[in-house]
Amino acid sequence: MKINGWKVAAIILGVIVILQTSLFIGLMKIGSDVIDKENECMYNICTEADTYYYDAYEGICYCYIDNELVHQKYIGG
Repeated sequence: MKINGWKVAAIILGVIVILQTSLFIGLMKIGSDVIDKENECMYNICTEADTYYYDAYEGICYCYIDNELVHQKYIGG
């Protein structure tokens, strides 16, 4: 049985393209989720505060007035 090099290369390239596309879509979804949670922190939770901070790792929204923490809420998921 003779194996052509271009067929093997095409299969490998196809697998790489599928993996790369799925990784890209996954990273876009993760980024979109973080942006949505940060917007929730900014617009829904810390509306009266001067500043806010959303910790994406912990999933906690912090609200500050005059550089003092006045409210914090877990919004991770």
